[in-house]
Formats: sequence, structure tokens, C-alpha cells
Amino acid sequence: MEIRNIVYLFVVIFVNVTASYAAFVAAPPEVTMGDLYRIFYIHTPAAWVCYLSLGIALLSSILYLVKKNFVYDTLAEVSAILGLLYGAIALVTGSIWSKVAWGAYWNWDPRQTTTLILWIAYMGYISLRLSIGNIEKRASIGAVYNILAFTTVPLSYMSVRLWQTLHPQIISGTGISITQPMLETLFLNLVAASLIYLLMLRTMYSLWRVQDQIRVLTYEKRVQKVGG
Repeated sequence: MEIRNIVYLFVVIFVNVTASYAAFVAAPPEVTMGDLYRIFYIHTPAAWVCYLSLGIALLSSILYLVKKNFVYDTLAEVSAILGLLYGAIALVTGSIWSKVAWGAYWNWDPRQTTTLILWIAYMGYISLRLSIGNIEKRASIGAVYNILAFTTVPLSYMSVRLWQTLHPQIISGTGISITQPMLETLFLNLVAASLIYLLMLRTMYSLWRVQDQIRVLTYEKRVQKVGG
């Protein structure tokens, strides 16, 4: 392992340990929910990383269609998978928050509903890729689908402004709804979640590239046999 990778790993660990301490020990309890509100420090960073990951997947799919380079196709797939993972965390933690704050795990709130639609759309992206054997066709069709699926991301993000919702807004027209220590703790956890996401992205990308290179070589050999 290269020195810079070791340094980055230690930075990720240090920032995440610090962020966890701030979220679950140092941050003050919320006035009405007490310590139960602390799941907010998992839920919000998970939602942020979900949007970030799917944004990277979108960009990668566009670059693949422009350059026809499988590097971007691999990055799109890995980013979408991580987006699904963090989306699932956001949905689960959001449901727990919903139970504590509103009395039910699921109440079809616009943010809950649109995030679920987002998650289902990207499950469709992964399922589509798995159903296509030809690597070029899979990459091209997958990229188009990925671009269309991204429309669910702004829909999910803007849902609290487009429809009447119970979902709390940290920043609104009336200002910031949480205290300064809570805001600082949230920011630290957003950074921590982003760093660990980038570590997972790099690791998964390296593994997927090896797998894809094997598939490409196998595909090229088959093409040569057919041509010969």
C-alpha cells in the first residue's frame, strides 16, 4: 500500500472517530427529542453522500457516452451502487426519525416517497446492467438509463419545497433551524461521511476495474474467434 493511501486511511479514521464523538457525546441534546435526535447526524450525511454519489454516476455516464471509455462506465456503476447503499441508510434512519418524531415509521411524506422512488429507479439501473451480457450494449444502455434516473435526485431534494411536508428543513427562508454547535457537528459529520465514501469509491473502483478488464479481454477474444 502506498504511503499516501495509508495517510489518507488514517485521516479518514481520525475524522470519523472525531465526528462520531461530536455527534454522540459532545453535541448537546435537542430540546424536544433529547438524545434521540442524534440519528440526524447519520441520516443527513447519508442523504448527502447518496446525492453526491449519484451525481458522480451521472457525470461518469455522460463521459462514457462522449468518450466510449469503459473507465467511466465502471465509475458510473460503482458510484450508483454506493448511492444505493447510502440511499438505503438514509431511508432506514429517516424511518426511525419518523417513528420518534411523528409516531410512524412510514407516512408517505414527500421526502420519504421521492427518496424511495429514487432508490427504486437506481435498483432498476443495476438490474438492467445485470440483464445485458454484451459489455458495449450494457454500458451504452446503462448510461442512458442512468442519465434519465438522475431526474429522481433533484425531485427528492426539492420535495420539501414543492409539496407540504413534515420533513424538517435545516436552512429555510426564516434562517437556520439548529443551534451553532449542532451545525458544526453536522458539518463535521458531512465531511467524515464524504471522506469514507471516497475511500470506498476508490477501493470498489479498483476491484471493478480488474473484473471489467477480464471481461473486456474475454469479449475481445470471442470477437476475434468469430471474425477468424
